[in-house]
Amino acid sequence: MENNNLFEIKILDLHWIKNVDDGNDLCAHGHVELRIGNEIISNYESGDWTLSSTALSLLRSTKENYDKDDYSNQLLPCCGHFFIADEKEETVIIQGCDNGIDWKINHIDNQNIQHILENGNEIIINKDLYKEIVYKFADEVENFYNQSKPRNIPSDEFDRKGYLTFWKEWKNLREK
Repeated sequence: MENNNLFEIKILDLHWIKNVDDGNDLCAHGHVELRIGNEIISNYESGDWTLSSTALSLLRSTKENYDKDDYSNQLLPCCGHFFIADEKEETVIIQGCDNGIDWKINHIDNQNIQHILENGNEIIINKDLYKEIVYKFADEVENFYNQSKPRNIPSDEFDRKGYLTFWKEWKNLREK
């Protein structure tokens, strides 16, 4: 285990998929610099990610453990093709492609969270500090939505439920 408990995630840019503020585009994309311990996991050259999905997954990880594929997508996913609301419309699955970056997150006690990379390297970070970092990231993504044109709520019932449930889960996680 690394002695360095560094966890940093910094948004380098945020944009809509075609770099056009189209109200039909429901997912915020961008580049991030992600550092876990002494390793740079993502930087500008690593690719473009679906940061709205990343934010929701990281918000979840402030409350519960995460293992690879728990959310049917990676923690840092390439894309999110559609949202699937659960039956009670409380949580959402964001279905994307197989491209992305993943790692494991464990709550090892009430004060510490462990991040285990795919190569086996791991760090432990104070839970309150981790929450602060994740909330800042999620707030930046949400502010991007708020500063953009309003998103068009899908008219198709499946898509509408999925999108609305995405934001319902986001708000529930962020406000608790």
